[in-house]
Amino acid sequence: MTAVDREMLDRYLRDAGAAAWAVAANVPSLPAAPQLPRAVSFLYPVRPETLEGLERGPTAAYFAEYVRINELLVATGAGLVELLAAAGHRAVRVDDDAPEGPGLPPVFPSKTASTQAGLGWIGKTALLVTRRWGSAVRLGTVFTDLELEPGRPLTRGSCDRCRLCVDACPAGAGRDVRWRAGMSRERLYDAEACERHQSNYPEYDTICGICIWVCPFTRRALRHGGGAADVTTEVRGGGTA
Repeated sequence: MTAVDREMLDRYLRDAGAAAWAVAANVPSLPAAPQLPRAVSFLYPVRPETLEGLERGPTAAYFAEYVRINELLVATGAGLVELLAAAGHRAVRVDDDAPEGPGLPPVFPSKTASTQAGLGWIGKTALLVTRRWGSAVRLGTVFTDLELEPGRPLTRGSCDRCRLCVDACPAGAGRDVRWRAGMSRERLYDAEACERHQSNYPEYDTICGICIWVCPFTRRALRHGGGAADVTTEVRGGGTA
């Protein structure tokens, strides 16, 4: 049985193409989290060229990228579970796309693990925002009992007075509230309004993306070429935003 350590996780995630990863503590347990003490949070940035035109709503290119990265997240998470299990560790992949609703168990949001691991904070329309890639990222999470030193959590938003995503949202979902860890989603953001608007795009699996495009951190990443093509060697074991 081969032991798994941080270096092996780094190599696995680097080879899988993840651009960054970090570890969150799950003690005490985060809401809706599996009963395992650590969460490995990893991300894939959206390729910059697929964001063109997103200021007007979802596009075929963005939707194809959304599907591509979702498949990568599933495959990367499943492979990480197999790697940990082969070394004798318990591991569970979070399925962010699992159905939610009355009578169903709550789904753990990968954004929570990412903020607790230090990869980013929550913006004013409830997206994870990173300093390097803005909000143009997709997230995956695997919980495990492997002992790993966690990153330093981010507990408050860095959007300050910026409200570009709030003003641009056609659904009026943002409330112009600065996020703090533990804040209820309802105080920050009107998820039902967002979902009603996204239902206008059934051909794109009810996604929108306008708030991703207008985020200043996303715009800066695009100007400086901080996209997916050049970051596969920048996996961060300690957690950076």
